[in-house]
Amino acid sequence: MKNKVLVKIYGRDYLLATEESQGYSDRLADMLNEKLRKVMNGKSELSRLDGAMLVALEAIDEAYKGTKSIENIRSQIKGYVDAADKAKADLEDARKEIALLEERCEKLKAEGKLAVESASKMAAGQNMIMDKSNKQTEQIRQLNTRLTTVEAEKAEMNANMRRIDNEKKVLDNAMRKLENENRSLNEAIDKYEKGSALFMDKADKLESENNTLKENIKAFERENAFLKEKVAQLEAEKQSARSAQPANRVTLSAPAKPNGK
Repeated sequence: MKNKVLVKIYGRDYLLATEESQGYSDRLADMLNEKLRKVMNGKSELSRLDGAMLVALEAIDEAYKGTKSIENIRSQIKGYVDAADKAKADLEDARKEIALLEERCEKLKAEGKLAVESASKMAAGQNMIMDKSNKQTEQIRQLNTRLTTVEAEKAEMNANMRRIDNEKKVLDNAMRKLENENRSLNEAIDKYEKGSALFMDKADKLESENNTLKENIKAFERENAFLKEKVAQLEAEKQSARSAQPANRVTLSAPAKPNGK
């Protein structure tokens, strides 16, 4: 259900039908008034319509730039997602390499165990077997070192993946915020355009009423001049009538009676 709110825009009251509250509509009106004051300040040659058009152009420019910013952020997010996919692929390769190393390590351990058992059974070839065992032990040590390095690399990759996921969440939140702001800005522009249309209709109606009022004033002035002329004429006639009254009294007085009668 739409609410009817009254806002004042550049000195004039407008009654709007909107789903927003009075406070929200007042804030929009304050923002519009501030922009109009900045545009109209010191520019007496600009009309209200010119100011409104400049403010509308500025609002559309801000909306367009906001859209461009969102597109840039989307491009950055795509880059982060691609990097994350590559990191996942590298991690999978590392896991496969670790599996191979672990398999080889187990195999070497088994070979070492067999070598040790063979060494205990073959006293004659003990030195040779011990050398081989030492080599295998060294290989095992090297493999364990490699395994430790791979585990460290795996931990670092996991940390990088968590960091990338966190950055992606931050970027997703920023993108949602920008989309919400862009949606709010588009809604404000739509409301402003509707309000501007109402403002123009009201201005045209007021201009028509002003012209009618001017014509009525002119008619009143003509009628007033005519009445003044009639009053002056009546005053002249009244003055003339006053001047003629004494002669009328002499004329209308009774004639003198003859002596003795």
